[in-house]
Amino acid sequence: MLAHLRAMIDPLKGTDYSREQGGGSRTDAPPPVPVELLDAADYITTVLWSAVEVIEGRMPVGRMQVPVAAGVVVVHDFAEHAVQVILEALPRLSERDEIVPFADAVIGRPASRDEWTLRTIFERWSLRDEPWWAAQPCPVPSCGLRAVKVTPPEIPGDETRYECAKCGWVAPEDTDGFWADAFSRREGRAA
Repeated sequence: MLAHLRAMIDPLKGTDYSREQGGGSRTDAPPPVPVELLDAADYITTVLWSAVEVIEGRMPVGRMQVPVAAGVVVVHDFAEHAVQVILEALPRLSERDEIVPFADAVIGRPASRDEWTLRTIFERWSLRDEPWWAAQPCPVPSCGLRAVKVTPPEIPGDETRYECAKCGWVAPEDTDGFWADAFSRREGRAA
């Protein structure tokens, strides 16, 4: 999830404030990156770092932030290492008092919308793409439905499913990318 959030943060959208800015008078412009993405990534980093600190016998102090220049691979490797350490130490960690705040940070319900838990982060930003309607009509001439449902794979490496909700047509295996190209234009989310 940490790498997923980082992938949604586009560092190229930032503004170079070291240069002189134009004469615009608007002071309430939206940030180039949604603050919630940054906060959620920092929260995950803090939870993982804190758990590893406790496991290694140190008392975590403060919060951790994902470095601005850290790429997807770097944050993925950090998270993968931290999770491995936590999983290996979980039997010992579960017998310590620190397990209660760790469990709250992972599966608890925050008191306000401004607070995070790993559970609320996973609820807000899914790792799985939702089905959607392609704006192209069903390829069966007698059908007449003007959109095809596109269901992304649940497991990476599986095929995307293309199907008509009216006549039941299902696209054959997409070995050459024909169906992906034909149904690439989105119309909206599928039910």
